[in-house]
Amino acid sequence: MSMHRLKHWILAAGVAAILAPAAYAQKEAAAKGPSISKAVAKQVKTAQDAIKKEKWADCVAALQSTEAVADKPPYDVFAVAELLGFCAARNGDTAGAEAAFSKGLEAGFLDDANRLIRYKQLLQLNYNLKAYERAAGFGEQAIAAGNTEEPVALLTAQSYYLLNDFKRTTGFIDKWLAALQSRGEKPAESALQLYVSSCSKLDDDTCILKALEKQLEFHPRPETPGNITLVLLRNASEGNTLNVFRYAFEAGGMRRGEDYTEMAQLSIEKGLPGEALAVVEAGIAANVFNTPALTDLSKRLLSSAKAQVAADKPTLAKQDSDAAARKNGEIDVRIGQAYLSYGDYAKAVATIERGIAKGGVRNANETQITLGIARLKAGNKDGAKETFAAVQGDQTLKDLARLWTLRAR
Repeated sequence: MSMHRLKHWILAAGVAAILAPAAYAQKEAAAKGPSISKAVAKQVKTAQDAIKKEKWADCVAALQSTEAVADKPPYDVFAVAELLGFCAARNGDTAGAEAAFSKGLEAGFLDDANRLIRYKQLLQLNYNLKAYERAAGFGEQAIAAGNTEEPVALLTAQSYYLLNDFKRTTGFIDKWLAALQSRGEKPAESALQLYVSSCSKLDDDTCILKALEKQLEFHPRPETPGNITLVLLRNASEGNTLNVFRYAFEAGGMRRGEDYTEMAQLSIEKGLPGEALAVVEAGIAANVFNTPALTDLSKRLLSSAKAQVAADKPTLAKQDSDAAARKNGEIDVRIGQAYLSYGDYAKAVATIERGIAKGGVRNANETQITLGIARLKAGNKDGAKETFAAVQGDQTLKDLARLWTLRAR
């Protein structure tokens, strides 16, 4: 739900929902249980007559006059408070309505269903009054009592946010997202925007990445992959930079011409000119080499990659055959990476699997990422997800495994 729609909901529900408890109190008084005493009966009758004529100020005045009555029975306090809250709301007195409805709640006569409605009303009223601590408290009570409405959760989260309490905002959203997942429901886009913003305010990259992943899963925005890439690069070791760029390149997260040239250079250093060539050509197509220095560098990288591909690709089958005869699997993995860079995904999968089976692979988790990508590109989504799930150890690689898993949905 957008913030515009949320504000509309507040205004609409704030009037409509406030009507119900007032009618409820009158019905209760007439239908069952305790009734109002003679001490306030005249004032209540005057208020009811004013309601019929829609004279809200007269209604408020009549009910406020009961404050002079000493030692009112608890039900008098409740009935007067309910009517006073209704009339104050209709008279445009939000603070008066909040005070009266709070007193009605405290009187203890509301049943479970109407107490749940009251929590929601007091959330709305306190939010409108910018009493965000009280608003959040009533929102939490509404949810604890069984309310699952999206606007209630959004207002509660927004209340914490407006208190500049970003820790409680993210903690609340975490719990809400878990509850939504258990019910098989999708979070609102505005909730995820609030989540990302709160994590950013906390300057917590773990939190930011978690929020961005949720945004990517449910409401991806054009800038989401690029923002994920920035967070990953801030925390990646030098050895994982190319792995981050590989995800960014696939997911649309390459933000600048420098990203393309850096990835291409790293690919060449890794002995993967096919990957470097694909990256530079993509950068040219995207028109990202927009300075003289970038244009010159991209031309040199393109020339180098083409020359190396011309020398490497024709010999790849022979390299594969030689590697198959060796006992150490590391060379098989490298050959598999080359096949992957040239778009031969079936051979990439077979060769990497052969290397893993032999053993001797230097970085088992990085190899799992590469195998998962190859399986994904070969059309084996289930196999890819299983492979990504096996990644352990290095946090950046585990983060990348989760992100690649989202692409395998």
